[in-house]
Amino acid sequence: ATSSTALEDGMTFERTDTIIPMTVQMLGTFSITIQDTPIKLHATRGLSLLKYLLFHHKQHTPREVLMDVFWPDSEPETARNNLNVAMHSLRRALRTTTFLPIIVFEDGAYGFDPLLQVWIDVEEFERCIKAGQHLEIQNQLSGAVTEYEIAVNLYRGDFLADTPYEGWTVLDRERLRIAYLDTLDHLSQIYFSQERYAACATTCQLILNRDLCREDAHCRLMRCYSRLGQAPLALRQYQICVEALQSELEVDPAPETARLYEQLRQHESV
Repeated sequence: ATSSTALEDGMTFERTDTIIPMTVQMLGTFSITIQDTPIKLHATRGLSLLKYLLFHHKQHTPREVLMDVFWPDSEPETARNNLNVAMHSLRRALRTTTFLPIIVFEDGAYGFDPLLQVWIDVEEFERCIKAGQHLEIQNQLSGAVTEYEIAVNLYRGDFLADTPYEGWTVLDRERLRIAYLDTLDHLSQIYFSQERYAACATTCQLILNRDLCREDAHCRLMRCYSRLGQAPLALRQYQICVEALQSELEVDPAPETARLYEQLRQHESV
């Protein structure tokens, strides 16, 4: 069955009763797929609105909130006009791909048609982390590793990395980056406890790729190299740690790290 839906800007869409799958990737470069069709949109204010609405898709966003987020310094009438223009442009761009009503306006707020089945990588990323933490607390480490690995694989880059200067993204970008590093840390510790030293080493490298001053990751990596019979790499990792701490923080390694280095240099078991 179909019916016509009129929007507040005068555009009309044909509604259907069919569930519409939408896949959204926000970790790394933004991408959106509707019914298996990739949607290509130009970098406009309308696209920024779409990203914001998608990130908050579980509830409709009042018009005034969008006006305040995207045009905080404009007079209300100007901000509302800018919003209407940007939304009209966005809908027109979406309509070149699908005639389905993607964005709806109800009771002064914008949201998505209830028939849209939205999957967003950020939500799955956070779900996997939460599930992994629960399993780890229950000492179900195999299941925890599976969930953590899925989360790590979903993290293709920082949140909306292709629009780094959008003010509303800053706090969530940092929050998700910290969650990613914490997950890598948990995963590396479990790998080490399971004597999966190669996997642990790879995970520690992922941590250091993001934060070269993570002394704990350097130490764990040194221990992994030692257990894998690669003593020269373990000693070299200490030098990398020293150089990073001096360069970035102007501090020396902790006594425990220096002691680990001496143990490795003396060919002691660590």
